[in-house]
Amino acid sequence: MPLPVILWGAAAALGATGVFKGAKAIGNLKEAKEIGNDAESKYGLALDKLEKKKEKTNSALEELGRLKLNIFTHQIKHTIDVIKKSKDAGGKLENFESSISIDELKEMEAMVLNSLKLEAGLLAGTTGGALAGLGAYSSVGLLASASTGTAISGLSGVAATNATLAWLGGGSLASGGFGMAGGMVALGGIVAGPALAIGGFMLASKAEEALTKAIEYAAEVDEAIEELDLLGTVLKGIQKNVKEVTYTLNELVQRFETMKVNDDSDPQAFKQMIANTKILKDLLDCRIIDEEGSPIKNIKHTCQGFLKI
Repeated sequence: MPLPVILWGAAAALGATGVFKGAKAIGNLKEAKEIGNDAESKYGLALDKLEKKKEKTNSALEELGRLKLNIFTHQIKHTIDVIKKSKDAGGKLENFESSISIDELKEMEAMVLNSLKLEAGLLAGTTGGALAGLGAYSSVGLLASASTGTAISGLSGVAATNATLAWLGGGSLASGGFGMAGGMVALGGIVAGPALAIGGFMLASKAEEALTKAIEYAAEVDEAIEELDLLGTVLKGIQKNVKEVTYTLNELVQRFETMKVNDDSDPQAFKQMIANTKILKDLLDCRIIDEEGSPIKNIKHTCQGFLKI
C-alpha cells in the first residue's frame, strides 16, 4: 500500500535535516582541523624565531667569556708580572695599593693562573659550558678558586643550575633540550609551550565539541606565543648587555695597551697602569644576568661610568 503524501513529505524533510546536520558536522571538523593546523604553524614559526635568538645569545655570551679570559691572561697578567718583577728587583712600588690592595692582587693572581689553565682546557675540549658562565657572571668566585678543577666546575655549574644558561647551552625547545618534559622552558618565571596535539580534539565524539576544543587550543597557542615573544625580549636584553660590556672592555683594553709599562721606573706611568688594571678588573666582575636569568638593568650606564674614570 503506498504511503500517504503527508508521510512522504515528513520523510523527505527528515532526510534533508540529516543531510544538513551531516554537512554541518563535516564542516565543523574541517574548520577544527584548519584552526589546529594554523595554530601549530604559528607556534612553529615563533619557536623558530626564538631558537635563532637563543643561538645568537649563546654565541655572544661565549665570545664575551673568551674575551674575559683573554684579558686575564694578557692585560691583568702583565700588571701582576710587572708588580712581582719590580718587587723582586727591590722596587718600592709606592702607593700601588691605593688602586689594588694586597688581597685583591692575590685574588687576581689566582684568577690569572686559573684562566691560563682554563684556556688549556678549552683547547682540549674539557670545559663545555664554562665560557657562557664566565660571560654571564662575575669572574669573582668563578675564577678566584685555589683549585683549577673547582674553578672550571664552578663555571660549568652556573650553566647547569641557572635556567637561562642551561637552556642556552642545551637543545631546542621543540626537542625538550632544556631538560624538562614536554619541551617546556622556565626562564625568570616565564613558562612557554602548550602540548601540541591536534588529534586530541579531532577524536571528540561530536563535531561541535571538536570545533570548541580547537578554538580553545588556538587560544592557548596564542598565549604561548606571547610568552615565547617575551622570552625573546629577555634574550634581546641579554644580547644588549653583552654588546655593551664587550664594547667597553675592548675600549679599556686599548687604553691599557697605550699606557702599559714594563717596570716601575716611571712611578706616575706605573700608577696609571695599575689604575687601568683596577678598572678592567671591576668591569670583568660585572654580571650580565641575575640569578633569575634576566638581563641586569642599567648596564649601559655602568659601562659609561667605567669609560669616564
